[in-house]
Amino acid sequence: MADETTIKEFAKNRYWGKIPEAELEKALKIIDTEGWDAFARKYEDRLDFTTEENRADWRFFVPLNSKSVVLDAGAGLGRITIPLARVVGKVIACDTSLTRMRFLKKLAGSKGLSNVETVVADIFNPPFKDESFDLIVMNGLLEWVGRTDLYKDPREAQVASLKICKKLLKKGGFLYIGIENRFALSYLRGIDHSGLRFTSYMPRWLANRYSLFKIKHRYDTYTYNIWGYKKLLKEAGFENSDFRLVYPGYNQPRVIIPYDNIRLLKYTLESMMHGNTRIRKVAKLAARSTFLVWLYRNFFFSFSIFAQK
Repeated sequence: MADETTIKEFAKNRYWGKIPEAELEKALKIIDTEGWDAFARKYEDRLDFTTEENRADWRFFVPLNSKSVVLDAGAGLGRITIPLARVVGKVIACDTSLTRMRFLKKLAGSKGLSNVETVVADIFNPPFKDESFDLIVMNGLLEWVGRTDLYKDPREAQVASLKICKKLLKKGGFLYIGIENRFALSYLRGIDHSGLRFTSYMPRWLANRYSLFKIKHRYDTYTYNIWGYKKLLKEAGFENSDFRLVYPGYNQPRVIIPYDNIRLLKYTLESMMHGNTRIRKVAKLAARSTFLVWLYRNFFFSFSIFAQK
């Protein structure tokens, strides 16, 4: 197929996604034979794909222009790539799945975006020259890089990936990370990336033993609190990092709150968190007290992190 011959491959094809690869192949055929409307009717709610381009609204905090070159690492189906491509000179979308890159290539073409390049590559062996990018995006990626055989320790793998990003950034360039808070209250009622409950709250050694016992796989999807991320970034050579709380989450950044802006967080909790879930009731109760709001931010769901080289 033409798509495969025009997408450069620098790594072994490794598929990941909410549906099986064969199902995404069927979706690609529908796009080719019946068009995007037919695809949307059948698949839009079944893929981690969206037509909402506000997924990348955090971009307004980074000085980008029509000459900027961006690397979207772990680009997936392009929910970050597409909105970035509208405002920068070039976006290189990098992923380990050829099928997903074929989809993204078609999507960019359907929107008339000729400044998107799709490549199959691994973050640990990127086929790019040092100091090539003004911005590197790791949206929902850093927590997964520990799932590799290259390093015995998942944290070591995370640090290595961040060091690689630093080398690829131009001087003054930015690394953006969208990721969950290890101690998010939502993890008390949901599952961690491990597929198990409460593992993000456990000490690493205990989470690892629990994971090996339950699913025969080591615990390797590390997330952190703000201090853990700061330490991780500093170890990788990023001295300057800026943290934002994101509501409702980093994949839907409708409200982006500076971590130290307690008044704005208080307003968000009081005015914008709708619904009657237990977590939201706790948040609204906390909003009555400045001290509780200060404390509650440590259990917020996710962060948008900006680190500058």
